[in-house]
Order: sequence, then structure tokens, then C-alpha cells
Amino acid sequence: MRYRILEGELKSSTKFKEKIGEYINRLIADNRDTIVFNFDELSEILLSACRMNDLNILSRLGNKKFLNEDVAERWIIERLLPNTVVMDFSDEDVIRLLIFCFEITYQMFEGGTKATVSAKGFRERRRTFESIVVDQFTGKLGEIMLKRFLENKFSAKIELDWEISRQIEKYRNDIINARKWVCIKTSPSLAGIWAEADIGYDYGITVKCSVPEPTILQFFVEVCGFSRLLNFAESKIPSSDDTFKGYIDGMRERIKDYKCGELLSKLKGFICGYFKTSDYKPLELGEKLAYLGEVREKRYLLQIREIKYTNEDWLNFLKKIGLK
Repeated sequence: MRYRILEGELKSSTKFKEKIGEYINRLIADNRDTIVFNFDELSEILLSACRMNDLNILSRLGNKKFLNEDVAERWIIERLLPNTVVMDFSDEDVIRLLIFCFEITYQMFEGGTKATVSAKGFRERRRTFESIVVDQFTGKLGEIMLKRFLENKFSAKIELDWEISRQIEKYRNDIINARKWVCIKTSPSLAGIWAEADIGYDYGITVKCSVPEPTILQFFVEVCGFSRLLNFAESKIPSSDDTFKGYIDGMRERIKDYKCGELLSKLKGFICGYFKTSDYKPLELGEKLAYLGEVREKRYLLQIREIKYTNEDWLNFLKKIGLK
């Protein structure tokens, strides 16, 4: 079956999934790799590749575009799978990340850090404690995914910046033992097509991350914290209160498949690649980009298909920053 891809489907994740849903399900059913993507993850990742036309994944017939299934499958085998990292909540660095996110958020509310509790770009909207924790978790998750990727594949020693500063510095090195300034950007949008780096850095790295929703609640479900909350609630609310007994029973039903202390949720990170900032010019505030919109601050932005990602590229990167 040939899938013709319309411009409207490239702009809409929902329409794209409807168009190639059968194909995505077939790819998942045929998968024999240890890394398993769900329907939404794989379809959005492929949408990104189609938006960029990476490796010419879309073939043309006149002014019509069609999904080239052979290229799509080669793209998955050659680019996606080798550069994907899977971790779970029991991993030491993931636990370290959770503790870091809680602590930095507490300090933000207590005034112990100069970081703002308002949403960037929407200063009038004050964020909740929970939303900041999730933002912090998602934003830094790409760093630990990259660390695991470079350690496992190239035996590199990667030291991340876990310090919480009271000052907002112009820029800080995301890999603190590197000789060059490295900016690691995490994107929760699997369908995004742009790699980026802030001004002042030598290299930019982009990682796309998929995390369970809601992230923090899921963690507490799996480490037994939520079960203990329900036990506490049952001890305080009379059993004659049928309404709340029903609520509690319903919550227990939702988490019945999770055994206390058995961490099942998987976090996936697609290490898209890196680029050297001196090879590009930063984009100015106000410029408009496809599938992104207006650039809100001057920074480096280029399509992910342009950045380096092969094993040879990564070895060269590690040598350039003094870690090989």
C-alpha cells in the first residue's frame, strides 16, 4: 500500500497518525528489537523524519509526496535504534534526577535560587510546584540519556552539572569535565525537527525524550508511595463513606498491575546528534520557522537532519572536547 502524505498531515500529528496508522501498527508487530516503541512514539518520530524529509523518506511523483517504506525502515534501523537509550525509574541517574528536581524546585519557591517560578515567555503565569518539577525533570532527562549513551558505546567518562546556583549565569557547561562548552537540549516533542544551542557554546546536542504521563505520579505508584497514601486514607475515612470508598477502590484498581517496588515504566531518549556552533550563524529574535513558529530569543537553530550522529562522528566529538 502506498501512503500519499499531504501537507496538512505533516502539520497535524493526529491526521498523520490516521493516515499511516496501519503501517505503524505493522512495524510494531514486526519488531524484533529489544527497544520497543509504542504507537504514539513511533508515529511522531516518523512524522519528524517526514517533515524534514530525512534520507528522502518522502518520494515525489510530480507534486505529490509518498512515504517510502523502504527508506522509513532503513531510517529506523540505521538512525533511530542505534541512537536510542532506554532507562527506568530504578536507574541511579534517574533517581538522582528526581531528587535534584524536587530540591531545585523547593529552593525556587524558597528563594534559594535565582531561577523563576514563572513560565518562561509567560511571566504573568506562576507555575505550580508540580509543573516545575516535571519541567525540570524533562529538561534534564536528555543529559542523563546522553551520558548513558556515551558511556555505554564509547566508554567515555561524562560528568554532568548537578549544582544548584544562587546566581543566573550567562551559560554553564552541561558536561563539566569537557574542555569545550557543550549545550544539551532536551525536547519532549518527538515530532520536532529543530536542533538548538544557546549563544556562547561550542557544541549543541539535541535529545528527544519520551516519558510516561503523569511522570511524577507514576514514579510514586511504582515505589509504593501511592499505595501508602491510599492505606492512610482508608485508616482516616470511615468505611461507611461509600463515595470515598468507591474512589479509593477505583484508584487501587488502576494501579493493581504494579507490584510494590517493581519499576516497570520505561524512559526513552533518542540521541539525535550534535553540531559545532561555529559552523552556523545564530537566528535572530522574531524569525519564523516551520513547525516551530517564532524564534523567541537569539540562538542557534538548524534542522536535525543536518547534525552529526554516526559512531565516527561521536568519537570525533569526544576527542574535540577532550574526553577521548
